[in-house]
Amino acid sequence: MVMEANAEHFAIHRPIAFDLPHPYFEDFGKAPTDSMGVSVVIPAYNEERRLPQTLAKYLAALEREERPYEIIVVVDGVTDRTAEVARSFAHRGVRVLEFSRRLGKGGAIKAGVDVARYDCVGYVDADGPVLASDLVRMVNALPTCDAVIASRWVRGSQVVVQQPISRVVMGRVWNALTRSLLLLPVKDTQCGAKFFRRSVLTSSLRSVSITNWAFDAGLLFHLRKKGYFLREVPVTWNHADDSRLNPGTEAPKMFLSVLAVRVMSWRYARWIPKSVVQRFQQMVND
Repeated sequence: MVMEANAEHFAIHRPIAFDLPHPYFEDFGKAPTDSMGVSVVIPAYNEERRLPQTLAKYLAALEREERPYEIIVVVDGVTDRTAEVARSFAHRGVRVLEFSRRLGKGGAIKAGVDVARYDCVGYVDADGPVLASDLVRMVNALPTCDAVIASRWVRGSQVVVQQPISRVVMGRVWNALTRSLLLLPVKDTQCGAKFFRRSVLTSSLRSVSITNWAFDAGLLFHLRKKGYFLREVPVTWNHADDSRLNPGTEAPKMFLSVLAVRVMSWRYARWIPKSVVQRFQQMVND
């Protein structure tokens, strides 16, 4: 892994999957990019219970569209039957990318994007937080911008199942923090659905080294820094009770990650020793 501590990025120069033990690939031939197709990446950690419903509803919507598609389930160091469940949908266009150890949300998304075949590439959470119709609407909106971001906090959005008040407060505080530190014109950085033009996403991922739950904020920062047009759209959103986010352990890492993104964008960041950057990256991503 090659790191550079400079003003351009707090970054990994190659997709993170290249630096990990070889994964189990389920029929992953690299096909020519299709400008009409859509690739959906789903990072999945111990999701055998929720994944079937999520795949069923998104596949049904994609099958009705007149475009090629694939869903790439990135099985992220699990201890359950997530991979087996995902492979049971192989006949409907689901592919499985399986790793033996944890990559984190950002690492799993990077690995999935690296093998995606189509020009429209996005990711959704394994609990299926947005409606299938919203997912299709986001894909169809992509020709008007560089990135489409699902939002719970713009006009027209609906929250069907609300989070506990503690999570709502934490989310609002996190959003205010990221917007102020990273100067992001995005009201909801963490909603679990985003779609991009492939060239836009791959060029920006080279500058993102965060693999924890702050991955979305880091990605949006670099997209904005490169001058890409981000479009935030309202969605109907459902909270899942069995969240994989542990606020007690993840919140400090997320804060430090966002702070690092801000620091590494300053002109004097080039003077920070590479060893310091590497140690910090390992600490927040473990």
